[in-house]
Amino acid sequence: MAFKTALYDLKTEWYKTLDGVISVPVYKDAVPLSQNGNYVLIRSEGSTQTDLNNSAFFQSAIIVVDILTKFATIGNSKTAYDIAQEIYDEIILAPNSFGITIPDHQITQITIQSETELYEDDGSEKLFRLLLRYEHILNQN
Repeated sequence: MAFKTALYDLKTEWYKTLDGVISVPVYKDAVPLSQNGNYVLIRSEGSTQTDLNNSAFFQSAIIVVDILTKFATIGNSKTAYDIAQEIYDEIILAPNSFGITIPDHQITQITIQSETELYEDDGSEKLFRLLLRYEHILNQN
């Protein structure tokens, strides 16, 4: 089988796994302007082909999960971290067991590459964002 990029399928599987399962709305790629409360945005950051050999295609793919929480007076990181735990419970089941699969690929590892906290104020409400970068190591079947 020829090389097949996994990024779109991976992002879509993240969305399907979390949408309607966790306590806040989940969006893929963009958020509607009408969204008023807390939510999760899933987007891809990119992928690279890793180890080269004559018998397999290996990739590293990054999915970014943006957890946005809104507050009237002061932001509270606890709400975002509670949502993050809901996501961990669905995606990273054990050190080598994952809640997602994608066609034509085996996920051999998912690691959290970084967690970034952002406090924002748009003048009318306070926002706390937790950005999680997940790296996936994939082997094409």
